[in-house]
Amino acid sequence: MATEARIDVHLLTLYEPAQWREACIASLAGAPIQLHVLPGIPGRIGEARAAGYTQGILPLVSYVDPDDRYEASAFTQLADALDANPQAVMAYTDETLTDESGRDIAVRRLTYSRRQHANSASHVHGLIVMRRFAVEAVIKETIDIKSFSDWLLTLLVAKGGDVLHLPIIGRHWRQHPRQGHRIGDPEAVRRVRQASNLWTDDNL
Repeated sequence: MATEARIDVHLLTLYEPAQWREACIASLAGAPIQLHVLPGIPGRIGEARAAGYTQGILPLVSYVDPDDRYEASAFTQLADALDANPQAVMAYTDETLTDESGRDIAVRRLTYSRRQHANSASHVHGLIVMRRFAVEAVIKETIDIKSFSDWLLTLLVAKGGDVLHLPIIGRHWRQHPRQGHRIGDPEAVRRVRQASNLWTDDNL
């Protein structure tokens, strides 16, 4: 029997090796998701992500990157956590670092801290599931950003409610020289800093 979809998940393709993309998609087998595969837009990640989040009508949304692998069962656990905590707008997991061939080399434990979220693009960074309405409320503010759109979006969404951290592995983050975060973008970082400054020190 097919698993009932609970989360709309988009995958943006770009320059990744086909075998990485195929491994990513294979890792999603059995997850309670509806997968939407879209072309990426070079140099315009905010616009591409925004297009991805418009896909489908399910109340929860997420994304996967084609150079990474995921734990299918983590999607269920994140959806269950959000169902059990209606005040929460986002839930995310820990992750492993893998080498370029996909072998796990370290575990990243990512217990939530608003201060760390405001200061690190890779703090809310495992597998992330958000409520569609919370994303739709702020997505327009991320469309024109050229990089770090996921960081900016999760910061904006987090202002709307609680953030849940599940201490499970949801993502296997492949390390390789072509990763987007390795390219500096001072303007994108300025935009993120501006958004995080809207939080008072008491909230950090």
